[in-house]
Amino acid sequence: MIDLIHSIDFSPVIDFAAALPAQQPHPSDLGLVKPSGGLQLIPAIFGLIAIIQVSQFHWYARDKNDPTKRFQR
Repeated sequence: MIDLIHSIDFSPVIDFAAALPAQQPHPSDLGLVKPSGGLQLIPAIFGLIAIIQVSQFHWYARDKNDPTKRFQR
């Protein structure tokens, strides 16, 4: 079997990591949106909708909660 640890040269990765700044970048430097003060209503609403949709997905994924089996005659 090939020993991958000894066949891969990690020196470019180590040189790149050594050249990185010591301080962590701000989230806005990474392209993320800066958090603003106060409650943002639209993201809060969409977050609640997402939580409800995920919970419904898991609820109806259970076999005992399948609505097609519950109301058959």
